[in-house]
Amino acid sequence: MMPCSARSLYPSKEAIIQGFPSKNRGDALDYSLYLSPFCCEPGETVIRLTVDVPQETGLTLLWSALSNALATIGLQGGTPGTQSITMTLETSTGRRYVRTLRITVLDDAGSVDAVQASLPPPDHAAIQPDNLTLPDGRILTL
Repeated sequence: MMPCSARSLYPSKEAIIQGFPSKNRGDALDYSLYLSPFCCEPGETVIRLTVDVPQETGLTLLWSALSNALATIGLQGGTPGTQSITMTLETSTGRRYVRTLRITVLDDAGSVDAVQASLPPPDHAAIQPDNLTLPDGRILTL
């Protein structure tokens, strides 16, 4: 799978809250941040991605992954309304960036809400970090 450019966001150089495109509650979609704005020195790379999806959002984090150009997450479900998640990126030089991102979840018929999605992570991306999973396969978040 290739991350969808329609749901890829160039992060602001300032620490502001930005928004990803809306999703329906039944959607299982990938969302990405371009990494180049986080790398300030030649050869600097993003080496770690941590994602916080609060339980009250109703969103399920399917996976998080890093490639050379993108930090990508897979999300499913969600409580209708505007939800916030946090992505923390750490670089090879020790810089850390914490970005809060909003996703508006729209209500839908809900026919597939309880079905685990089969959305795969991007091809050739490193799954980040090694995740603890719950018995039903969802990633454990705090």
